[in-house]
Amino acid sequence: MNKISKYVQYLRQIHISSNIFWHQHSIKQKHQFSTNTNSLFLNFSPSFIQIRKLSNTINQSGVSDIVTTNDVLITSIKNAKQTSDVLQMLRLHSTAMSAPQHLQALNSLFLLQKSKRTNISKEELTRRPEFTAMCRKIQNYSRNLDLNDVMNSVKCLSYLGVSVNSNIMQMLLQLISKMINDMSLQQITFLHFLLKELPSCPLVDALKLALPIVFETQVQYKLEDNLYWQVEFLNYIAKHGLSQETFDFVMTRIIRNIDQISPKIVQSLLLCLYYKNYSTEKYIDLINRCLQYYMNHLDYIADISDIDAILLRMINKYSTDSELFYSEEFINKIIEFMMKNEESFENSAFILKKLNRIGYVHRGFLDYMTNKLTSRHDILENIKFGVLLSYIAACANANYTPPGFDELKPLILTRLNIQKDVLELPWLLVTFDLAVLDVWSEELLERVFSRDFLYGFLKRSDNIHDYIMLLKLYQASKTLFPGGYKGSLPPQEIIEKAVKLYHNNINDFPLKAALEHGLGGSDYVLSGVRSKLGHFIDHLVVMRSGGYPVAIKNEIKDNKSLLLEDIVGASDNIAIAILLYRPYSYVINLNCLRGPYMLTNKTIEALGLVVLPISLDVWDGLIDYEKIPYIMRELKSKADLSLTIE
Repeated sequence: MNKISKYVQYLRQIHISSNIFWHQHSIKQKHQFSTNTNSLFLNFSPSFIQIRKLSNTINQSGVSDIVTTNDVLITSIKNAKQTSDVLQMLRLHSTAMSAPQHLQALNSLFLLQKSKRTNISKEELTRRPEFTAMCRKIQNYSRNLDLNDVMNSVKCLSYLGVSVNSNIMQMLLQLISKMINDMSLQQITFLHFLLKELPSCPLVDALKLALPIVFETQVQYKLEDNLYWQVEFLNYIAKHGLSQETFDFVMTRIIRNIDQISPKIVQSLLLCLYYKNYSTEKYIDLINRCLQYYMNHLDYIADISDIDAILLRMINKYSTDSELFYSEEFINKIIEFMMKNEESFENSAFILKKLNRIGYVHRGFLDYMTNKLTSRHDILENIKFGVLLSYIAACANANYTPPGFDELKPLILTRLNIQKDVLELPWLLVTFDLAVLDVWSEELLERVFSRDFLYGFLKRSDNIHDYIMLLKLYQASKTLFPGGYKGSLPPQEIIEKAVKLYHNNINDFPLKAALEHGLGGSDYVLSGVRSKLGHFIDHLVVMRSGGYPVAIKNEIKDNKSLLLEDIVGASDNIAIAILLYRPYSYVINLNCLRGPYMLTNKTIEALGLVVLPISLDVWDGLIDYEKIPYIMRELKSKADLSLTIE
């Protein structure tokens, strides 16, 4: 009852003002009858003067089947080749035309203008006296129109640019508000689509509020046993934020009719099931079935915009709700489809941008895109900055330099240099990704390390990730730059803040107990070690030849200000840095670290350590008695490998 009360409240004021309007309009009509014997009201055919009836759909012409098809004038209006022909017929016959004939004239004007078969602009058309007279006639007999004709008139008039505050539009909208409870579900969804295109006004706003409420109260009684319409209604429910209960009710009917699935339906259904505001994990079997159907019919139903829409929804649902929504098979299939169809570099980059978010890597796809750049250098010269950035980020994420990439390095730097003065571009991100790919530019580093750039770039409130990225780029420039970086560095106060933010994010040590038990006690493990460059090492272990642990002196362990560099240089033994990586640090479809985390490993190795990365996902998956043997095997393997290399 609460929803019905809200709906009544939305429309009560409209209907009060509507009754006053109709009373004034009736007086005006009576005056017209007495002064104009050619009034259209005298020409109503018996078939038109009838009780308003509500049909479920609008026919192909957009006008209800009120008159028989042997109306010569209606046929002439339908067959008009251009807007001026319809205006000519209105000029000659307006005073004698019936209601259906005027409605057909309006619909034909709409269709002709939409198909560009005219030399008259919309603005000019709506100022023509023939158009004004037609609108006045439709307004005069609008109370006798059925709902489909009213809605079609609103559609035509709004497209032609008639103001929503004009008398005719206000009258038509008031009529709709009176008929709202008698609408079919199809009419509700179509009307909401129409209203979306209209500017705000009290009537439009009230109808937008009322329609979802009416839909939700009536869907259980009016839902058809037709899969196409059920999916359309599910889409309406999702777009307008109706209840989970209503969503589930329609889904039960869809599941019952799922054998009717078709290429026309499957994409809309998938988009609804990936909608972020609804719990749909319980439908995962249905989702996978729809994905399989979609993949089997890719050549018939998909283009890049379709693929992009489904992939975006899938990734959002995976990121916010559950890993169940990730489908590696689907992603592999669409990439193969794009390569087979020779999709453009720009469209491919749009897909890559989404895949980068979840750490997905397809080296064959990167080879395909790189080949496009090496075979046509003009692509690299003309693509948008964001498109190039998505490609670079994908290669960096994969920690992969495709064949031919070395040829592109100077061209990429030249392309970036063209826009060097556009400060709004994400220069820190692209410089960091290039460092991952071993593409270095002292000029680019000095630009992103400059005080002016950093104080402008880091002034955003949600910038922790930017500070950490800057810190890692600073570490890379100090340890990996070919021949040593000689340029300017970030202000010290910014680096200190970045170190503080980075270290504050690391406050637990799940490996510590197992390491201490396995190595012989706390004397053999140093946890939370920092470097002069701001690195943070989860655990440091020192081992000698044969893979035997070495106790770290008590005075070293008790010295809280001791830095990594002091420990590493203290003996000839092997220092192993154990780094714990969360699941997002790994490529989602391959068993390897993502490029940005590999860069961190490289910068630590440059300090003289051996790096042992441990996956938290793997660690948590081990039974307790398996953990100590696992970590000992990994340590011995690293120590033996290091000694062999030496």
